[in-house]
Amino acid sequence: MLDTPKFFWDSEPTLHPLYQGVREYLEIKPRIQVLNERCRVFLDLAEILSDQIADVKMTRITWIIIVLIILSILVTSTEVILRFGILAASGGKDGKNGGEAIGGTCNCSAGLPQGVWSVSGHSGIGGLEL
Repeated sequence: MLDTPKFFWDSEPTLHPLYQGVREYLEIKPRIQVLNERCRVFLDLAEILSDQIADVKMTRITWIIIVLIILSILVTSTEVILRFGILAASGGKDGKNGGEAIGGTCNCSAGLPQGVWSVSGHSGIGGLEL
């Protein structure tokens, strides 16, 4: 837009001063600069809006991950509590669990009392099935 077309150089060189006069009268160069500045502002606005949308999406994904981690912790804690409850309940039944009993001694280092324990078909502390 700011360059002189080839027409004025090749075909009609006498019209070149007229073309320059019209450009100066219509203030083409300052208008193009104003348009370029406005386009830069719009591009900056579009970039800001794009960043804002990306931040909102990332925040949402982060909260989903946090909720999933909390749910995982709650499920694991519930499972551990239920297992300890079942172990505590089966420990007070004289070592019998309604089926064929396997006897053994528990050498626990966690401060739990040692004694005879039995679980039908399994042996060891981790042999309980829920």
